[in-house]
Formats: sequence, C-alpha cells, structure tokens
Amino acid sequence: MNKLTKTTLIISAAIVGLIFLAIFFYLGFSYIFYATIEGWVTSRLGLDYYLAQLFSTIIVIGVTAIFPMLAWYLIFGKQKLYGALALIGIQAGICVLVYTIGGNVCFDRRTGKPICYYADTNKGRIWSRTPGFEPESGKPFRLFTREILESETQRRGDADKKDK
Repeated sequence: MNKLTKTTLIISAAIVGLIFLAIFFYLGFSYIFYATIEGWVTSRLGLDYYLAQLFSTIIVIGVTAIFPMLAWYLIFGKQKLYGALALIGIQAGICVLVYTIGGNVCFDRRTGKPICYYADTNKGRIWSRTPGFEPESGKPFRLFTREILESETQRRGDADKKDK
C-alpha cells in the first residue's frame, strides 16, 4: 500500500472512531440525564413508576432534541435572548411542577427519607423545601420526620374519637 492509501485509511478510521465515540457519549449523557430526571420526578413529585418513566422520557427527548439548537443560539446566534428566555421558562416550569404536583410530597418515594421542613409559628405551620429559618418569625425549620407525622396522625385520631 502506498502512503496516500494508508493516510486515507487512518483518517477514515479516526473519523469513524470519533463518530462512534460521540454517539456513545451522547447516548451515555441521555441515559444519565434520564436516570437523574426519573429519580427526581419519583422522589420530589411523588409520581409512581410508570408516570415517572413517561415524564422522564418526554423530558429527555425534548432536551436532547432542543439542547444543541439552544446551545448554538446562546453561544453564537443572534437570538441569545430567546435562548435565555427558554432556559428561564424551563426553570419556571420545574418550579411550578414542584409546588403544584409535588406540593404534598414530604418523603422520598424510593428511600423514605424526609424532604420537607416546617416551622410552627403564630400564623400556623410554615413549610419549606430547604432548611434554614422562617423569614418573618426567625424560627428554625425542622425536618418533618415520619415520627412527627405518626404522632400527629395519632393525635388527630384521638381528637376525632373524643368528638364522637
């Protein structure tokens, strides 16, 4: 074989190898993204297994289809504003999901660990997704554990029995 043929074969093999490597990373990214979204949807929104899979599939397909175009707009395009607004819209959508669908979810469906915090104030119980302090009263947020839930449920049951 002559030198030109060898060089052509090496370059062709390198290009094919890079294409396969790019596909592998793209699919690997998609799987990791899918697993992360599915875990988050299950634990934070409290959706069951099949709804979490459906939601995750829709999100991953949308992101993997839109992300290259969105990245291009953000980096090079004249339409940076639209790309930035799209990212802000996505984040706003996630917030809406957490506070509507996942509003009553206080325990991770997979591990059972508590994910809500509360502070009892003069205005009643204030809920939070993060630890810290309640802004108006300054009372610390405490972790809402299963023991607290069980004792409150038992107290309500005892109060209902007294009312009858």
